[in-house]
Amino acid sequence: MLLLKSEKSSDIWAKTMRDQKIAFFIDDDLAFLELIPYTVRHPRFEVRTYQALNGYQAIDEVIRRKPDVVFLDFRLPRANGGQILPILRSVKSLAHVPVYLVTGLSKAEVLPLLTDVNFDGVLVKNESIWAEVLKVLDRLDQSEAVAV
Repeated sequence: MLLLKSEKSSDIWAKTMRDQKIAFFIDDDLAFLELIPYTVRHPRFEVRTYQALNGYQAIDEVIRRKPDVVFLDFRLPRANGGQILPILRSVKSLAHVPVYLVTGLSKAEVLPLLTDVNFDGVLVKNESIWAEVLKVLDRLDQSEAVAV
């Protein structure tokens, strides 16, 4: 970013914060959520987390926060990610928000349960998940740059 003499650093910081998109992570596992701010850092995304005690809380939080991308735990209590995703897609303002399901299960275990669900990807909680999340954020950042 080019700093002009007339711009103050606080003005630049405020503009950068306004330009940031929101990457929203929802999980019931607090230990997993506590790792995210330390492992997922992207210049164009503000990372926010939410510990959902059940899938219905997750729905409420996504609607309230209006994120630009959602990383949703597949195995939330009472209503899993595959069950609440159609509800999120039915909300007009969220219909086109990318949603990635995050799981401790293998993709082979999860994908058969998602045959009628509109989602953008499945990320497995393993040693490469943080790199995968950053790839997703980079891809979303690049797709917006092309669209502008």
